[in-house]
Amino acid sequence: MAKRTFKLSQDLELSLLNAIARGLVAPGVVTEEELSKEGRAVFNSIRHVLADAQPPVPYRSLFLSSVELFGLDREVMKRYLLEMEQAGTGVEVRTILQKVQDKQLLVDLISEAGVQLGKGTLDVGSISSLLKQTSTDSSIRSISDQLVSGLPDPPRGLQLTSLPLLAIRTGGIIGLWAIAGEPGCGKSTLAWQIALDVAKQGTKVIYYDFENGFATLMDRTASIFGRDLDLIRNSTNGIFYRDAIRTLDSDLGSVVPPALIIVDSVQKLPASMANRRDGLDRWVHRLEGLKRRGYFVLLVSEIARASYDSDPHVGVFKETGEIEYSADCGIQIIPYGEQGEAVALHIVKNRHRPKRGYVGLLVRHKEWMFMEKEQGVI
Repeated sequence: MAKRTFKLSQDLELSLLNAIARGLVAPGVVTEEELSKEGRAVFNSIRHVLADAQPPVPYRSLFLSSVELFGLDREVMKRYLLEMEQAGTGVEVRTILQKVQDKQLLVDLISEAGVQLGKGTLDVGSISSLLKQTSTDSSIRSISDQLVSGLPDPPRGLQLTSLPLLAIRTGGIIGLWAIAGEPGCGKSTLAWQIALDVAKQGTKVIYYDFENGFATLMDRTASIFGRDLDLIRNSTNGIFYRDAIRTLDSDLGSVVPPALIIVDSVQKLPASMANRRDGLDRWVHRLEGLKRRGYFVLLVSEIARASYDSDPHVGVFKETGEIEYSADCGIQIIPYGEQGEAVALHIVKNRHRPKRGYVGLLVRHKEWMFMEKEQGVI
């Protein structure tokens, strides 16, 4: 769908054309369709003059061009150019740039809403994300000026009280995490344990489960909490369960950041068979974008069959290469022992900490939880 346009208010039109004539902003900030009849004449006159000269553009040149080349009435153009000149009198560059930003925000909002309505959906979350731009400071400061009060705190993510060694190695869940492993090795067990852990600390969780089913997941949860219904309900009060992701947009409108989004698993996300890899990559890219809105994301992924017996590495994620680039932290778990009572945990990507490699064993506890058992040093 083409990007929407709208008629500018007279004040905004005059301010932007004045700024273009003075060389403060590029002509590309407006289009002819957004301008009044007089504004279009001035806009085209500015472009005509700038084809052979540098800004600022003299107002006499704009007057002559508008009247002689574009045939507008002389008295009308005198009044218009006087108002345009007054619109720029005493106005700071920063104010002009803020008007440009506000105008672009309106265009983006109209375009985004038009696209969504054309699809029959409305993503309140993405529109809210655009609205956050209204508070953006258009000023720019050097790093030195930003450090007047000292260094900022290092990135710190959602802490994992039940997996303290993993939390130390990674700094907690920061941005987008991905857990990879063979089928049946305990990826869902680990993801659900993290969901319970994070929710216990007061962070909301949306759990998109395409692997287990609600009854199965609750049966496992009952094993963890000794089938104590009150304890189960208290522990899951901040967790929202979905068996499909088609409600993602409305869910994000209801569960505001900071919150943890878990997808189990990436390979079950809806994507056409003809372009499956591209479809999954687009999903990963879209989910990565939630970081900018203040969400944390955890993706569960199968690994390619060819990687079952290979050394852990960041390229093991099945059917998608986007995770390799988008993940802030990549974890691979490998079955350990003959009875499946443990998995070896490896960090294959760690953007916010320098440590990667083997962490230790995760030993099954109460069947559907893991406990750490350190077996090596990174």
